[in-house]
Amino acid sequence: MNKFRCVLICIVAFAMLTGLAASSDVLVENPIPVGVPDPMSVPDFTKLEITPQYGNFMLQPGDSKEMTVTIKNKENKAVSVKPITVLAPYSQYNVDPEWISVKPGSVEIPAGGSQKFTIKVSVPSDAASGNSGVQIAFTNETMPMPYPMPVPSYVHVFQLSLDIRTTPKIQIAPQYIYDSLQAGKEYNYEIKLKNIGKESINIDPKLSNDNPYGQIPAPFTDDAITISAPSKVPAGATEVVKVHVNVPLDAKGSYNGGINLNIDDPSIREYEGRVQLSFNVWRQPTEAFVKSFSMKEDAPLTIEVSSGYSSPYPYGLGTNKNMPSFETKLVGPSGNANLKVTKTVIKGGISMGGEMPPWELDSKGIYQESSFQLIETYMTNGSKGEWKLKVLPNNTERFDYSITIGE
Repeated sequence: MNKFRCVLICIVAFAMLTGLAASSDVLVENPIPVGVPDPMSVPDFTKLEITPQYGNFMLQPGDSKEMTVTIKNKENKAVSVKPITVLAPYSQYNVDPEWISVKPGSVEIPAGGSQKFTIKVSVPSDAASGNSGVQIAFTNETMPMPYPMPVPSYVHVFQLSLDIRTTPKIQIAPQYIYDSLQAGKEYNYEIKLKNIGKESINIDPKLSNDNPYGQIPAPFTDDAITISAPSKVPAGATEVVKVHVNVPLDAKGSYNGGINLNIDDPSIREYEGRVQLSFNVWRQPTEAFVKSFSMKEDAPLTIEVSSGYSSPYPYGLGTNKNMPSFETKLVGPSGNANLKVTKTVIKGGISMGGEMPPWELDSKGIYQESSFQLIETYMTNGSKGEWKLKVLPNNTERFDYSITIGE
């Protein structure tokens, strides 16, 4: 019985395939469903050339701006043009069509002729911040679409991008805190907020942890960070948000998060009212780094040890950061060598206000140390045999060394 059913199924399947092959000519003759435009059929649109085709207006509430768009009629007959404003159907920002005017409002362009249109955008003084795309359609010709559209796809359009920005009433500095932290230490940071408006503005700073590295565990949890801040910033005043980080003894790795200042000012976008936090936690080593080398003959030895470049807060290191130092030893065939420090170099880089907020430019804070480095040079008399350089670094995440044998 099973064998009979199998044979029957095979016969039916073969018949179906044969029927499909026999009817293939019918399928090819009518590949497009009824009621759907043939994509190979190109409508005969009016030939109009729009220059430019795109524009971008960045405006503040109460501002206005205009530009000129030229339309050239490439037909051998006159064409009537009547511009209309088409708003983006799914934009989260509401643009009022009354903000936009196009002149002339209606015109007939002769064959081979051209016409200039003035597009003007006037934003009311009470407009909120936001951005949206707008189209100026110069004719009612539309592209045929195989499915319904919320807004017709006009052919002869000028694309206009509107970015409405209100001036923030709160100035924030810094907007990022990057630091190298040592396990078991405590660090303090300050975020300054200046109210340049005429009214008091409420704030409510909260941690907003958004580790961009996925499931990589952070060196410490949010409860290691304490935020102290007033509830408002009075008009014309500068307030300080204090951030305290208590790094656990067993911490290691990278912490990435942020502080949402929750500023009650609609002119500040969400990302603008946020201070980024990025911490790299390291541990002070207790055992020295050891580098072994050989000397083939007696010769002077010069050792140079240099810390990695460090960047002081707010550009890199915290306010409690100490200068790097080294415990350097050299062990030779006869025991510890008599290392003598012959030169110490302290290098630094200074920024003069380039990253500072406006209210700090006239204060002593204009000088910002952007980097520093410690370099120590040692000399001794070396002898033939096996040697070991031992370096225990302090207050630096990395260091470089060089060993010079001979003059």
